[in-house]
Amino acid sequence: MLENRQFEKLDLNLLKIFEALWHHRNMTRVAEVLHLTPSAVSHAMRRCRDILNDPLFVKDKQTMLPTAACERLAPAVLQALNDIRKALGEFSAFDPLHSHQRFVIAMQESLELGVLPVLLATLEQQAPNIEIASTRLHRDSMLADLTNRNLHLVIDIGRSVPPPISHTLLRRDTYRVLMNKRNPLVGALDKKKYLDARHITVSNRTKGASVEELALQQLGVNRPSAWRCQSYRAAVDVVANTQALLTLPGSIASVVTDSQLISTKLPFTLPAFETHLYWHNQQEGEPGLMWLKNLVLKLFAESGLTR
Repeated sequence: MLENRQFEKLDLNLLKIFEALWHHRNMTRVAEVLHLTPSAVSHAMRRCRDILNDPLFVKDKQTMLPTAACERLAPAVLQALNDIRKALGEFSAFDPLHSHQRFVIAMQESLELGVLPVLLATLEQQAPNIEIASTRLHRDSMLADLTNRNLHLVIDIGRSVPPPISHTLLRRDTYRVLMNKRNPLVGALDKKKYLDARHITVSNRTKGASVEELALQQLGVNRPSAWRCQSYRAAVDVVANTQALLTLPGSIASVVTDSQLISTKLPFTLPAFETHLYWHNQQEGEPGLMWLKNLVLKLFAESGLTR
């Protein structure tokens, strides 16, 4: 058992570094996340080891692996830190007009077009000093990033996730097909012509079926794409200058369709494309984050972002 004299040597900063190393398993990454020098992180962990009389983490190539004692200790320490954060968040009132908080929202690049313009225009009026950073979503580290507050909110396609992540529907979208006005398929698009056409798809991956291709495959329809890019803006420019087709959510199509383009119905009946908002349920007592979460929900409900 930790003696009182040893316990008094611990401080919150040491526990925060312990928490970060538990999630990232890499000393260099911890230093980057906490804006510390690697030597400061190393010194802090040396103090933790001396106080607790256990190595806590052992190096295995580029990874720091927890010891058995560390695995017993970590759940209680992480829960205590989350309780402290929640208590401090509930202690102070949140004033969006004067707040200087920084929030990081993860989403795929393809979703930014349908989210950021309306959100940032609203924040400019209601919370002009709040800092927003949109970053690419890495689903394999989503839980850890939400837990240690590298991320505050996530906007992603609807999918099943276990607690402690909570989520709610933001938008239910139908698919549309975008084509150049000079495309011979204008007014004549059917299932066969759609499948025979050249397609461009938007994805962060270099290969593999896109979201709409997966939905088509569930109908037994195989529609590979000849071209692939990372953003809808780039895909729209391609469609404007070629005879390629772009299949995309209707909410995005309404933003990018211009005088050169035609938006038409997809000649297949596909399930709706759902977008969800995700957050860590242990952060529900933090007024600033909950204000932002509710603002995003309100904007999707009231600003034409919900289809």
